[in-house]
Amino acid sequence: MNKRRDKLIEFLLHPPKWLCIAIWVFGVVTLAGSITLYYIGVGLEIWAVSVHVIAFVFVLLSIYAVLTLIGIPERAKDKPKVQKFFSSYSVRAFVYALCSVVFNICYVVFGVIIANVNRSPWLGVLVGYHVFLILPRFEVLWVTKVRGKGASGRNAEINQTRAYANCGLLLVMLAVALIPVINMVFNDMNNYRHFTSAIVYVVAIAAYTFTKLGISIYNFRRVHKQDDLSLIAVKNVSLTDALISVFMLQAMMLKELPGGENSISLMTTMNPIMGMAIVAAIFSLGVYMIVNGHKRLKALETQNMSNAGDTQADGGSDVETDEI
Repeated sequence: MNKRRDKLIEFLLHPPKWLCIAIWVFGVVTLAGSITLYYIGVGLEIWAVSVHVIAFVFVLLSIYAVLTLIGIPERAKDKPKVQKFFSSYSVRAFVYALCSVVFNICYVVFGVIIANVNRSPWLGVLVGYHVFLILPRFEVLWVTKVRGKGASGRNAEINQTRAYANCGLLLVMLAVALIPVINMVFNDMNNYRHFTSAIVYVVAIAAYTFTKLGISIYNFRRVHKQDDLSLIAVKNVSLTDALISVFMLQAMMLKELPGGENSISLMTTMNPIMGMAIVAAIFSLGVYMIVNGHKRLKALETQNMSNAGDTQADGGSDVETDEI
C-alpha cells in the first residue's frame, strides 16, 4: 500500500513531459471551444455545460503542470505546514472552514452588487442568509485560532467549548434568518435567471449540493467520535449549510416544473414543509450545542476551582512542614 502511495506521489510531483504537453494542448482546445460556444450563442445550452466543465478542469491541470515543471510542489512537500495539512484531519477541517468563510464573503460582496443592479429582493435575502452563515465559522476560528492562539491544556479546552456554545447561538440566529427565505420561496418570489439559464443553474447546483451533502454527512459522523468541540462545531455548520442547500435545490426544481395545478400544489406544500423542517433541525442543533456547551463549561470551571483548591492546600502543607 505504501509503495502504491509513494508511486502516486512521485507521479503527481513529476508527471511525464509528454503528459504535460497533452494536457496543455487539450486545455487550449477545450477553453477555445468553451469561448466559441458563448460567441455563437449556444454557451448556455445544457449540453454545453460539459464542455465548460472539461475546459475548467483542464485549465486547472495545465496550471498544475506548469507548477510541477518549475518544481513548486516538490519544494512545498517538505514544508512543515504542508506536511501538517496532509497529516492532520483537524488542520484540514479548519483550513476548509476558512475557505468557506472567504467564499461566503465573496458571495456577499458579489450578491450585494448584483442585488442592487437587478433590484432583486430575493438576492438581497440570500445575501443576508450568507452573512449569518459566515458568523458561526468565523466565531469558531476567531475564538480557537486567533484569540486562543497558543493556549494549551485546560485553557484550550475552555476556548473550544466556548466557541462550540457560541456557535450554537449563531446557528439559532441562522435558523431565524432562514424564515424570510422560506417565506419568499412560498410566495414564489425566488428567481434564478440572473446569470444563466435556469436549467444550467439547477444542474450545477444539484451536482454541488449532493456532493456537499455526502461529504458533510461523512465528516459529521467522523468528527463526533472526537473530543474537540470546536472541530465538531465546524462540521455541524457544514452539515447545516448542506441541509439548506438541499432546500434551495428543491425550491429551484419545483420552480422549473411545467405550470399547472399539480406543480403549484407541490410548491405550496413541499417548500414550506421542507423549509420549516430544516429550520427546526438547525434550531434544535443550535439549542443542543448551547446547552451542552454551557454544561461542559461549568464542569471545566468546577475542575479548575477544585485544582486551585488542591494547589492552595498543598502550598499550605509545605508551609507548615517548613515551620516544623
